[in-house]
Amino acid sequence: MFDLNTFVANCQAALEAPNPSAVVKALVGEAVTDPDGLKAAFAATADAKSLSDRALVRSNTLTVLDVTNGVGLITPAHDHQMWAVIGVYDGEEQNIFYREGENGLEQIGERLLRTGDVTVLDEHTIHAISNPLPRKSYAIHVYGGDIVNRAGRSIWNPHTLVREPYDIQQLSAYVKEMMSDSCRMK
Repeated sequence: MFDLNTFVANCQAALEAPNPSAVVKALVGEAVTDPDGLKAAFAATADAKSLSDRALVRSNTLTVLDVTNGVGLITPAHDHQMWAVIGVYDGEEQNIFYREGENGLEQIGERLLRTGDVTVLDEHTIHAISNPLPRKSYAIHVYGGDIVNRAGRSIWNPHTLVREPYDIQQLSAYVKEMMSDSCRMK
């Protein structure tokens, strides 16, 4: 059975490893094999609305988030400025990857994460996520720092693809717009 305290202690210990994200990837890989245990451990944050309220652990060196992607969720491109490990334990999470090129933001790939999949994003990754399912999707996200207050983060305006300073209220507004636009297209 998944034990949140043990998981967090192991993630914190991993920060001392030469490649902490690789160690955390293995820990998350093991965790997603117990979706019921994860759901039970995350029950306290199940109805939380804000990113900071969804954080099970948040410090300058580590954040562990329970992420629920609602039906129709679409985010604009954004970065983290730190490594991240994402493990889907129920559902799917579509990741579209970008880079900034001479002509602005350009798509360079994508990856659909399904139940049991785990991936590592490095500190330079720019991505957008969506939930392609007609039901909620659940994932555990572990970051190598404080994802809520990390300085230097960016989002890209989904209409112009121009880089903007990361602002959680602006991100939320873009998500609402993008989801509304997506609903109108169906």
